[in-house]
Amino acid sequence: MAIAVLASGHSAVLAQSTATDAGVIDGVVRLVTPGEELQPTTVELVIDREDSDEFESLEQPVAADGSFAFEVEADPSINYFAVVRYAGVPYLSNPLLISPDFPSASVEFEVYATSTVAPALTIEATTVTLLAIDRQNTALTLIREDLVRHDEPVIYVGDEGGTTLRIPVPDQTFEAGGFDDTKEYVFDGGIVSVSTALRPGVTSIVTRYTVRYEADEDEYRLRITSPLTADHMEIRVPERFLREVEPQGDTVTRGEDDEFEGESLIVVERTEPAAPGQGVVANLIGLSGAERASHPLTSGVGAAIGVLLALIIVGGAAIALQRRAEPAG
Repeated sequence: MAIAVLASGHSAVLAQSTATDAGVIDGVVRLVTPGEELQPTTVELVIDREDSDEFESLEQPVAADGSFAFEVEADPSINYFAVVRYAGVPYLSNPLLISPDFPSASVEFEVYATSTVAPALTIEATTVTLLAIDRQNTALTLIREDLVRHDEPVIYVGDEGGTTLRIPVPDQTFEAGGFDDTKEYVFDGGIVSVSTALRPGVTSIVTRYTVRYEADEDEYRLRITSPLTADHMEIRVPERFLREVEPQGDTVTRGEDDEFEGESLIVVERTEPAAPGQGVVANLIGLSGAERASHPLTSGVGAAIGVLLALIIVGGAAIALQRRAEPAG
């Protein structure tokens, strides 16, 4: 299956072919949704030359049987990528490399029909990480990852408004959105509305939040609420950020501390699956920092640094930014 990501970058221009060292890139598009027929679509071949800052491209319709083929240069310094947009959803192949010794390459796309009817959605895991404390502005930066799963052979593209998931925000949130700040995430009325298409299997949804805490208080109650049934929910806090992280409620407890690259992480987790509207709650104690050593992520510029750290601390975030899916064979 092809990696499902948007093809982006420089504006495309028509590829200039040469008669030297001719090669072929071919493939097939297969619709795997039962009871559906493959609709007319096109495939684009994006050409990334080592000596150019611009992408070139070729485009052609897919045959009735799903096949396609491009005659191209068999140059090992060129990266080729095949792009299919089916039912409004983009699919991108892994890099396709050919040379005079190996002048052909093939790629197979498995595509799905889309649906505006929500399948049975669940969340395998929700992880919320405290990334930064901005004591100058009494604000906390959080990042949340939800691993959303469904097993129906369709891509859910959302309701009439295009929303696929509505995530409740923590108390006193004044700014929220997607990790990569795209239009697919809208913060309004205590909810982040997500319009990311949900593919069969697991889709990683990463959102960020900035919340306000009271300057004269030394703690903040962090409440994370699930919009769906969630198998596991946890909060993670770098140990040196705070004096204490206190679980709240009978179904929330301290988990086993984690560690990454020498950074010790306090873990608070839910002890049982969460129904929609339930979640995990913890008191973050020691926001003033009076009893903690200074740290670059607890300063006025901490939020910006924390976002960079997110790719390390939050499992799956980097993959999420590529709209993860299985790679093409």
